[in-house]
This record gives sequence, C-alpha cells and structure tokens, in this order.
Amino acid sequence: MVKITKKKTINEIFLESKILNEKQLEQAVKEAKKSGQPLPQVVVELGLTKKNEVLAVLAKEWNVQTVNLEEIELDPDIVKIIPEVTARRQLLLPFAKDEKILSVALVNPKDFFVLEDIRLRTGFEVKPYLALPKDILDALNKVYGSDVLSKILSQVKGGDELTVTQEEETSEERVDITEIDINTPEIEKLVNAIILGAVEQGASDIHIEPFEGKLYTRYRADGLLRDAPFAIPYNYRQAIIAKIKIMTHSMDITERRRPQDGRILITVGNRPLEFRVNIIPTVFGESCVMRILDRGSIRVELAKLGFLPDTLEKFERSLNKPYGLVLVSGPTGSGKSTTLYAALNKINKPEVKILTAENPVEYNLEGIIQVNINQEIGFDFASAMRAFLRQDPDIIMVGEIRDKETGIIAMEAAMTGHLVLSTIHTNDAPLAVARLSEMGVHTFLIASTLDCVLAQRLVRRVCPDCKEQISPRPEIVKSLQATGIDPKTATIYHGKGCNTCKGSGYKGRMGIHELLVVSEEMMSLFLKEVASGPIRDLAKKQGMRTLWEDGMLKVAKGYTTFEEVFRVCQ
Repeated sequence: MVKITKKKTINEIFLESKILNEKQLEQAVKEAKKSGQPLPQVVVELGLTKKNEVLAVLAKEWNVQTVNLEEIELDPDIVKIIPEVTARRQLLLPFAKDEKILSVALVNPKDFFVLEDIRLRTGFEVKPYLALPKDILDALNKVYGSDVLSKILSQVKGGDELTVTQEEETSEERVDITEIDINTPEIEKLVNAIILGAVEQGASDIHIEPFEGKLYTRYRADGLLRDAPFAIPYNYRQAIIAKIKIMTHSMDITERRRPQDGRILITVGNRPLEFRVNIIPTVFGESCVMRILDRGSIRVELAKLGFLPDTLEKFERSLNKPYGLVLVSGPTGSGKSTTLYAALNKINKPEVKILTAENPVEYNLEGIIQVNINQEIGFDFASAMRAFLRQDPDIIMVGEIRDKETGIIAMEAAMTGHLVLSTIHTNDAPLAVARLSEMGVHTFLIASTLDCVLAQRLVRRVCPDCKEQISPRPEIVKSLQATGIDPKTATIYHGKGCNTCKGSGYKGRMGIHELLVVSEEMMSLFLKEVASGPIRDLAKKQGMRTLWEDGMLKVAKGYTTFEEVFRVCQ
C-alpha cells in the first residue's frame, strides 16, 4: 500500500517546531483574520518570534531556500519581468535570472498554480525562494514607488488635490468622498480609495467582484480590465457593497436577492462626475459595477480620434451637408458617442440650433441643448424626436436608433431639411442598412435620407514612452500584403512596458474606421437589395476601406499593433 503523507498547515508547523505555543498561535490567528495578512507576517509583527526563525522553520518544512531581499541590489529590469499589479496581488518578486531560470521570492513557494502562471507568463523555469510579505512589498515599493493604496488613503484623509462641492443648481445630494475624518471607519476609507483610484487611473468602469474566498477589484482602462493595484480583504465584501448602496441614496441596503440600479454624484475639483451603479446577486455575494461618466464640458476633435486623412475628409463632407442622416455603428464601448460629440463640436456654430436626446447625457456641450431620456415616464427617443421637430432645430442628435418608430421619425426629419446624427448597433457599415430594413423602415426612406455610415472600433495605442521598432513576424507580413501594403515600407512598433503604461505596452486609444458613403448607384441598390453582401461589394468597389484594412494601415504606421487589430476585428 502507498502511504499518503498529509501536508502540514502553517499552524501545525509552528506548533511542532515549538516557536509558538497554543496560546500565542491562537492570538496570531485572530490577528491574521482581523488584518487579512498572512500568518507568518503577523507572528513577526506581534513580536512572538524572530523573522529568521519563522523563515528557517518554513524553509526546512517546505524544502526551499530563503532570500533576504534587504541585502540584494534589485535590478528593475528583472523585477519588471512580471507586471507590478500581478506582483502585488500574488505577493511575489523576481530578483535574479540566467538564460533559463528566474529566481522569484514568494510568500508561498509551494503554490503550484502561481509557479505555473509565472512560467507561462515569462517563459522561464521558476526557482522559488521564501520571503515574508512585508519584505516583498518593501522591495516592490523600492522599484515602483510607495504603495498605491497608501497614497490613495492619504488623499482620502483630507488632501486638497480632490475636493467635493455641492452644486447650487441641483437638488440632488452629492457625496463628499474626500473630507474624511481621521477616525473614519476603515471600510469607508476603502470604498473611497476604490473610487479615487479609478479617477486617478482614468478608468471608465469599476468592478467589485466576489469569488470563493477572494474579492477582486478591477478597473477598465483603455478598454481592458486590469486589477486594482491594491487588495481588499475578503471579509469586507458585504460592508463595501452596503456602503456603496448608502452613497446612492436610492438602493435598499437590506435587499440582496434582486439586481439594483442607482447613481452616485460627486465633484472632483471643478469636475462633476456621475457613477452609474449596478449591483447583482451572485453565488458568492453581490457583484457591483460602477460606470464613470464625466459630466463636465468636453472638447473632442475629430482629427484626434485616429481618422486617416481621406476618411476624415469624406466624413466631414457629410457633416457639412444641410440635411441627411449620418449613422455611427459599432458594439457597446466602441466610442460611438465620443465620435458624435466630436462631430457636434465640429459643426457647432452660433447660427445653427442643435438638440440632442441622450440616455444619459454623458458630457456637457456648450451651446447645444441636451435632453435626458426618461423611459420610466414614457419619454423615449421617439418622443424626444417628435418634440424636437417643434423646437425649430437645424441639427438633431438622437442617442440610438433601436426601433422602427425612432428610425422613421429620424429619416422623416432628415427629409425635411434637418441634419440627423445617430448610432446603431451593427458590426460593420453595410450591416447598418440591413438592420434598418429589419426594423421595418421602408427602403425608399433609407435610400433617400441615409448619407453615410461610419463603423468603428477602438484599439490601444502603442505607449510612446517605451515603444520600440521590431521586425514584422510572418503572419504580420502576410496580413500587410493581403491588404495591399508593402511590408518594407511599414514601421512596426511594440511597447516593452513601463511605469507610464503600467507594464502593458499601451497608452490611450484610437479608432479604426469603415466609412460607407451613399452614392447614386448605392441608392439604386438599396431599392432592390438590402443584404449586406452586395452593399459591401459595391462600397469596396467605390473605395470603402474595411475595418481590418484601416487597422492594418495603422499597424504599418506604428500607431497600434497587429494583436490589437486582430483582437477587435478577428
């Protein structure tokens, strides 16, 4: 028979080695649960034994070596082999390497999943060393700077960088998240740290997600989710969600079985922000997502959104027409609203009247009348459009065409001398025509009013601080050639990863575009055929560049990477 040896717990190791007695162990376990810190660190901080003794006992039991990070001169290039967020979350630090082996200090050097994750991330074989959490964090802070959470919490304690004011023109109660007394409960400071951290990183969304034994906090920045650079103790999960519910002034703190929606209104300096909050029940507790809307004035320029010159010229030509329908298409999060705001800024002049119907108004545009849709009282996009036509407008922007009624009213407005801008959810420009027809809009209306459809996606820009030119791989060469680009003329960049881009190699975003301009021949086709295939063929024949082709041109110019274009256009 095979004898199975049970793996000892840290508690058992400490008792058997006699560096702690049962009373001391009980004290340390209670403190560890309270603070959320690993037990070995708590034992040292309580002064129950020395750090060297703790490391020696664990190293002997686990058959690993220890490392004193205080005595090592850290090479930042080696430390940054693993992204800062991952290193802080997993409590690990690479400190030495040779051709094939990466030496890494870990809190738990026997964690197979962490070791395998490092191997897959880096391509190195991993040699684990034992170290205490505080020593790893101190070493990380030497390389990356002081702990981000500490920075944020220090701002919450009354720093003057972020201030919250009550707006006189609204009766809605705003939440003060910076004037925090030093005796404020820890949970309140953590909630505000999460919010301020998102504002500091320029995030568009905050995700607070409970899993079995873990609470993840993630920010969506530049379109992708990334871990917050600090960990929230799991036992705070219910209190954090409860605090957010209280801040909305509308959610039921006792209701944990149904989804709830609310919003938090704050002002950071002179910058008003709205957090749209949604909370849903999950098997491990309530999950919260907060969408951040900047309600301050915005001056977006079309030229800065990533348009290639010929595409921008054609799009601006449509915007300068006195009437017609201009559509921007793409999935949620593809930048449609930002493009429409930039278009409105372009054509906003004192001699024209512009009205917008939005759900909700995300940015305030000077000189433009903006209206919030309110579905609860029956004030939808179609109702807004009918009301707008009695307001003597020149230009109308309706947030989305999602049904037959809104589509018909928008097109009738375009036929009667108004320029109408809107969005539609389709994957490319030719599909927008088919989508309108599926809604029940007559093809003669589409043919006589639609001026152009702009499909778009957002890709991340290569970080300007760490970009370096590389030779294109075979698949990139093949894709460039397939789109008619000579690989020899292409300038391919990638980002190595730096503090500016948080190790991602990307900073900021830009659009890739597909512009279908309706010609006389295209109008004739609409009356016979609304299938996307024939429309796409004719549009390409007339010079339309597809999303993929536009993206590959931007790869060739070094603005973004092949991987980014493939991610959004595959």
